[in-house]
Parts: sequence; structure tokens; C-alpha cells
Amino acid sequence: MPCYGNPSIEPYDGNNISVNNYADGAKMTDSFWDLPLYFQIITIVAIILALGWKIVALLTAWAKKDPKNENRLKILNFIENNPGSTVNMIEKDLDLKRGTVRYHVNALKDAGKILLFRNGNYVSMFRNESDLWNKSHGQTIEPHLQGVMCKKVCRLIFENPGITNMELSERLGISKGTVRSHIRTLEDMDCLEVETSGKFKNYYIREDYHPDTLPFFERVQ
Repeated sequence: MPCYGNPSIEPYDGNNISVNNYADGAKMTDSFWDLPLYFQIITIVAIILALGWKIVALLTAWAKKDPKNENRLKILNFIENNPGSTVNMIEKDLDLKRGTVRYHVNALKDAGKILLFRNGNYVSMFRNESDLWNKSHGQTIEPHLQGVMCKKVCRLIFENPGITNMELSERLGISKGTVRSHIRTLEDMDCLEVETSGKFKNYYIREDYHPDTLPFFERVQ
């Protein structure tokens, strides 16, 4: 096929090439979404991780100023200054809601900051100390337990076999209803014998039991 006109040939000087388009019309520059999928994923994950560390740093700084942590510190200090504290005591003395107290108490227990001991219907709290739960726990913990009165009832019965509810009430300075509550606790432990004499009941501690060996409290794990 014949060519018409006078074609001209210019020498290449490195500056006269147009890069606007390929011969097929495709653009030389691609957008991010035109890149391979694996490259997009790696880039996005890297961005998320970078932002994640910043968010964690911000949350950590915020948590240090969180009033909840202030409440937790108040509760911990209260327990340290008042061994054997209960939820009711903390709630009233620190003017906090019961749910708030329970939340922080559980957090302190899980963190190993405090120890909890169950004594009947009471749960008493102590600052965690290495020598607290040992052979001398009767001297270090028991005097602070809310339910220690139960042991006093037990010891009085042990020292005065056949004592009655009324006598226990008078000797300990507590109501008859309170005495009955402790009597039920001792009965549940199967360490008490009861004899009925007319309208009175006489109480005895079984021969194989002693007040100092009865498990009046247990650690809450």
C-alpha cells in the first residue's frame, strides 16, 4: 500500500516522548484500588494496626484519669484501714452504690489486691498480705469477722454444757433471735446436740468437736 506525504525522522533527544497514553489508550498511573488485592490488604492492615496502637495509648491515658479507678483506690484504702470490711460498710462509709462496690471488689480480688473470707452469711475483706493466710489466721483474721459471734456462742456452749437460749442471750448481750440464728449454723455443721427439757432447749457441743477446730470461715477463691 503506497504511502503519501513526506515522512520526517527526528533524532531522539530524551525530551520529546509523550507519556499521556499507551498505544492502546490505557493510563500510565493506577489508583490504590487497581493494585493487587494482597497489597491492598497488607496496606489496610498496617494502617489499622498503627491506628490501634494510638487508640490504646489514648485509652490508657484516659483510664488513668477514670473516676472508677479513684473509687477502686478509695475502696482498697478503706479495706486496708478497716480489716474485715463488708460491702455494706464500704457502701455506707464511702457513699457508693452497692453495684459499684461489688464491681471494684471483684476487680481487686481478681488482681490479687484483696482476700475475701466467707463467714456464714457475711463476706469479709482484707488487704492481701503474704502472712495473712497461715497457721495463725485465727489471730489475724477471725477477730475482724462479722460472724465471729457464732464462735463465741459455740465456745460458751462448750464451756457450759446444757446452757439454754435465754442464758446465751443474757451472757452475750444479744437477742434470742440472734442466738437462734447461730444455733442453726452450728446445727448445720453437725457439731451441736440439743436436749429438750419442758419448754427449754439445752445445748451441748459433740465430744469430737472443739470451738478452735471448727471451720467458721473459708477463703473465697
